[in-house]
Amino acid sequence: MKSTSNSSLQFAHLSKYKAEIYGISILWIMLFHASILGLDYTFGTAFLKPLDAIIDLGNVGVEIFLFCSGVFLYFAYHNNKNILLFYKKRVTRLFLPVIIITGLYWIYRYLLLKHNFWLFLRKLTMLDFWVSGDQQIWFVACILVCYLVYPLVHLFLFESRFLNSTLRLCILLLLTASLTFTVYFVFPDYYSEVEIALCRFPVFFIGCYAGRLVYEKKTLPRYFYAIFLAVSVLGVLVLMFCNLPAPWYRWSFMLSGIPLTFVFVFMLNAFKCKPVSKFFAFLGTISLNLYVAHIMLIRVYKLTPLNENRNILHYLLLLVLSVAIAYAAELLINVITKKKGWLNNQPI
Repeated sequence: MKSTSNSSLQFAHLSKYKAEIYGISILWIMLFHASILGLDYTFGTAFLKPLDAIIDLGNVGVEIFLFCSGVFLYFAYHNNKNILLFYKKRVTRLFLPVIIITGLYWIYRYLLLKHNFWLFLRKLTMLDFWVSGDQQIWFVACILVCYLVYPLVHLFLFESRFLNSTLRLCILLLLTASLTFTVYFVFPDYYSEVEIALCRFPVFFIGCYAGRLVYEKKTLPRYFYAIFLAVSVLGVLVLMFCNLPAPWYRWSFMLSGIPLTFVFVFMLNAFKCKPVSKFFAFLGTISLNLYVAHIMLIRVYKLTPLNENRNILHYLLLLVLSVAIAYAAELLINVITKKKGWLNNQPI
């Protein structure tokens, strides 16, 4: 008789490979940002065009990241429903990397040069994205909202008594879609500034729902791996060949992102290559720091002559420097929080 691990899709494997999945998603996102700068990975050869095309889909990494964040917030909150403690851990884990990595830059630019304390405060609290649409670290602003609303989402999905949790998820998704369309039609200019985050909340809510499936170690027949792979390929084809209108374009990333999460889990569990797993796990444990450091360095990179050279090797060196800064920030964060015992070096 085949073992359960070999004959079924186990949601618990997502927890087992938590750090690795975060690592895959953040690396994909960082590689993708090269396309925003007008760079590519072909080195002038047609042979590498498929690789460049895959990297150009790196936006899907955001969906994977948000989906996993929803999943593991279930673990954090279900095990201890102390809301103040939940907020303290999440907000501390979110703000420390931002303050450590970008704080001096903000102090210099907005306090010393511009003498604008209000703008500095908006940057520090992540309100600037929602107020002005500045997308410098929009993902952190998005995650902050996810943290703040999670206790209410958990209460609605898992502790309400009407209907069942699946139908409640559908209601939540419909309400979110209604809000998105309202902003789109009533405040189109504002929508264009915040849609990059606003349209991502559904994938987070689906992750919240999946969190209980992972926590309770639910299983599906093994052929669901093939189904997820087929759906993710379909999602990629939609992204590549279908010119979808807003906000359907952003929502279409879920079609690839969520099933690809489980495809990656299957690959990690099937091949069990320790060096590869350790590499992605390392990136995963510093994933938030890595994102913040990477975005800061891109800002600096754009101001230098290197940006005009359009040399992908320079950009890859930028990635290595981002890892170094993120790791140094993690060491400092561990020192700061060690006595409090608030955090560990796990991804958010």
